[in-house]
Amino acid sequence: MNEPLAGAAAALCIVFAALIAVIAVYSVRRERRRKARLQQWADRNGWTLTLRPDVDWGRRLPGGNRHGVGPTFSAILDGRPVSVAEYSVTDASDGTTTNTHHHVVTVARLSRPLPPTQVEPRGRTSRLKNRILGPGDTATGNPDFDREFRIHTNDPATLHHWFTAPLITAHLTRQVPPSWSVQGTELLCHQPGRLNPNQIRDHAAAVLPLADQLDRHLGP
Repeated sequence: MNEPLAGAAAALCIVFAALIAVIAVYSVRRERRRKARLQQWADRNGWTLTLRPDVDWGRRLPGGNRHGVGPTFSAILDGRPVSVAEYSVTDASDGTTTNTHHHVVTVARLSRPLPPTQVEPRGRTSRLKNRILGPGDTATGNPDFDREFRIHTNDPATLHHWFTAPLITAHLTRQVPPSWSVQGTELLCHQPGRLNPNQIRDHAAAVLPLADQLDRHLGP
């Protein structure tokens, strides 16, 4: 390689390294400003902000990223502890390109524990083929619900004791979130998208009717 070409290559490397450094500094500052805005919102609205909560919610979310739960806002609403958090998971769709998926997670505390259970809407293909039961599925016996939703539980024998007709009706009439899971006393709901602090109250309000339904049918 002749001297002019080597000098140009060295200059290009220096410019490239400087550009990476500028981008890194900008990213760090932008993240700091974002965290400061989140903290200001929490302080103004009476919520507690935890940037990296010690929770295992990621295991129950799409992608199963145990470390994917980020900034989490917590408060007591109607006497019930509620948290609203960010969750992200990154995958490599073709082995080279990565995609990051974001979800908003809402967790409410129940008054009593329930068996580990997951409820999800069925896909269009599943509904068309009327596949009521797949591996691990449990049916409620209500044909409309079983056609629209899938239930996984490790204790199907007790499902009819707490998954009652009012709860089924609430799902069919869209009064409660369609996608949720419960483990112990933690009720977890999630939906795709980024967390906007101005929508935290709406996310919390959406999960409260479901938590109330579950508590109401747990018995005295």
